[in-house]
Amino acid sequence: MSMPYEGALPPSRPEGTRAGRVVAGRRRGAGKRFLVVGDVLDGVLVHTTAHRIGVHDPAAEIRHRPTGAGGNTATWLGWLGAEVDVVSRVGVDDVYRHERALEDAGVRAHLRYDAMTSTGVVVSVRNDHGRTAMSDPAASGKISAADVPPSVVARADIVHLTGAAMLGGGADRLAELVACARTGPARVAVDPSSAAVIETVGAARFLDALRGVDVLFPDQQEALALAGGDDLDAAVRRLTEHVPLVVVTAGADGALIGRRGRSVQRVPATPAAVVDTIGAGDAFVAGFVRAWATDPVRVGAAVREGTRVAARALGFVGGRPPV
Repeated sequence: MSMPYEGALPPSRPEGTRAGRVVAGRRRGAGKRFLVVGDVLDGVLVHTTAHRIGVHDPAAEIRHRPTGAGGNTATWLGWLGAEVDVVSRVGVDDVYRHERALEDAGVRAHLRYDAMTSTGVVVSVRNDHGRTAMSDPAASGKISAADVPPSVVARADIVHLTGAAMLGGGADRLAELVACARTGPARVAVDPSSAAVIETVGAARFLDALRGVDVLFPDQQEALALAGGDDLDAAVRRLTEHVPLVVVTAGADGALIGRRGRSVQRVPATPAAVVDTIGAGDAFVAGFVRAWATDPVRVGAAVREGTRVAARALGFVGGRPPV
């Protein structure tokens, strides 16, 4: 039996503080409120020298971290000093632990649980050749519009939907979440989160579910999976037929901006010392929407802020900012 639980709001804090730490100054976007609906997961993060199956690496670095696209984006928004709520699902035994991790990052957590389902897990393995990830959505795979408190939607300026575990629930669930986000005054953002999810749901059905979305944040693989073909600029232009603003993250190549009726614009990445790439895209979205919330016209400036925050995220293991 499904048993909902809504996490209590953290105690009120003095203006200019977040989770017991002082936020230096008021940043662009002050006064705006953000709602993130998406995955909150447990992460097992492995750095190994092994290059093939069957090799034992006794010196591998293995870290356990709270992660998930929803939690990552929300905590980077909190790190930026934003007012942010997050809605997600975790296992019954993990509610308090994940609430504390989010609240310590300045995020108001609204976590529900299913007594029969555990917290979702992602295993990320990286070596000198790159990174691969495996995930079990578990509780996050059950997030629905019914989990989102109407009062939280009503006070949000931007609602962001993200996370492969959540979006893998199908086109109907995504459409319901978009419709839920549009019940308030907020602009709506979506990060497709995984090319594999797009292929499972079906590109055409995924795009149909995005009706009413204001900005889409695919990476290169996701953009091509949604639009078809192998020309990224053409894919961006095709996606603007469905969503008026498309921002494609391209790793070290920066980002591409697609706006309906305009040429595709490229913005270079902010130089960074790369420790771990997990969560960099989530940090980019946080930086972008934080700036875009106040000034929706200066999209290029918002993208540059996104690349700045992403560069910061690349310097940490686990996808979230240090607390």
